[in-house]
Amino acid sequence: MKQISLLFTAILLGLSYNLSAQEFTIRVSGGYAGPALINTEPLLGPKVDPASPNVDALIPMANINDTARTYKATPGSYGAGGNATIGIGYMFNNYVGVDLGVTYSHSRTYSCEQVRQVLPGSFLNAKTETYSYALAVSPSIVVTGAKTGWKVYPYARLGLVLPVMGVVTHQLHVVTPQNLNISPFYLGKETDVTLKTDGAPSVGLAGSIGVAYRPLPFMAVFVELDGIYLNVRAKSSKVTKWIADGVDDIPARGAYRTQFTYVSQLGPTTNNAQNNPSYDPNKPKEDIMQTAPGSNIGFNVGFTFFLSKKILGKDKVAKKKLKK
Repeated sequence: MKQISLLFTAILLGLSYNLSAQEFTIRVSGGYAGPALINTEPLLGPKVDPASPNVDALIPMANINDTARTYKATPGSYGAGGNATIGIGYMFNNYVGVDLGVTYSHSRTYSCEQVRQVLPGSFLNAKTETYSYALAVSPSIVVTGAKTGWKVYPYARLGLVLPVMGVVTHQLHVVTPQNLNISPFYLGKETDVTLKTDGAPSVGLAGSIGVAYRPLPFMAVFVELDGIYLNVRAKSSKVTKWIADGVDDIPARGAYRTQFTYVSQLGPTTNNAQNNPSYDPNKPKEDIMQTAPGSNIGFNVGFTFFLSKKILGKDKVAKKKLKK
C-alpha cells in the first residue's frame, strides 16, 4: 500500500511539473534547400520531337543535340530553392510537443536546350525552363533536450509533409529556320509556350534537427538542418500560352492538344490516341500519371515565440516594476 502511495505521489508530482512546463509556440523561419544528397532525380518536361509532332507528353528533360548525337539528362528537384515557414505548436513538457507548420516554397529554375532535326539539313532550337511554387502543411512531433534553465539546447522534429497547393511551370522558346505554323507542328520561326501542371494529393516525410538559443523566456533563436522526402503526383496540365510568330495557336490545337489529365492506367476507352482510335479531340488528353521530385536537404533560421501563463505572468510583474 505504501509503494502504491509513493507511486501515486510521484505521478502527481510529474503531472504538476509537466503542467508547469506547458507552452504554446509560434515559429517563423526562412531558408534555402538543395536537391537532396544525390542530384539524380529526373525532371520532366514537354516532349520536343519533330519526328512525332502530333504526340504531346511529359518526358524526362534532357539536353539533346541531333547534330552531335548527344543526350544528357537534366536532374534536380523542385524542393530545391527558397522557403518561408510559420508554425504553431504546443509543448506538453520540456521535452515533447507537437507542431503544425505551413511552408511556402519557390524552387530554383532548371533548364535544358535541344537541337532537333525537323527536315533533312534543317534543325530547330528549343530551350526549356522549369520551376515551381508550392504551399504545404507539416504536422510533426517535436523533441527537445531543454532542461529547466537551459538557454542553449538541441531539438528535433519528425513528421509528414502534405502539399495542399502547387504549380509546376514549363516555359519553352523554340526557333525554327522556316515557318511551320500548320498542323501538327504549330511552330513559327519563333514560338513561345507555357505549360502549367497542378499537383494531386501527395504525402512525404519531413525531419529537422537544430539548436536553439533562448535568451528571453518568451523567445528563442534557432538554426536547423531540414530534409524532405517527397514525390508529387501530377493531376493535370494545361497549355496557357502558345504563340507562334505572334499568332495564338491554342484554339487551333484544340482541347486534346492543350489540356491533359493524368490517370493511373491507360486502356482502350481512355481518351488517348495511342490506346483508343476513337478518342475525342474535343476533350482533354488522358495520359499516364507522372510524378515530380520534391525532396531536399537545406537549412533554416528563425525565431520561436513561447506563450504560457507562467511567461505572461512574469511579463505582468515586469510591467509593474517598470511602472514603479
